Amino acid sequence: MPLEDKQTRLRIVREIAKYDMDTSLLNVKVINGVVYMDGRISPMRSPNAPKDLKKVLEKLTETFEMMRDINDVVIDVAIDSS
Repeated sequence: MPLEDKQTRLRIVREIAKYDMDTSLLNVKVINGVVYMDGRISPMRSPNAPKDLKKVLEKLTETFEMMRDINDVVIDVAIDSS
């Protein structure tokens, strides 16, 4: 993985961590400026947890697409409602 992709992946992971959700089953890769996310996310049991994880994914996608070194975003994430 090129250094640029590693640095971009780190920025992506930090952005995802801003939301109070369980991402232990989420995989994040950046290959040639394309963000790939797959796996599962689920809500945390805390007062700050987002209620609508689908909206969170939409917001994250918009955020990633605005980053200057991101060419595309591919998301294949299942949302657990537990």
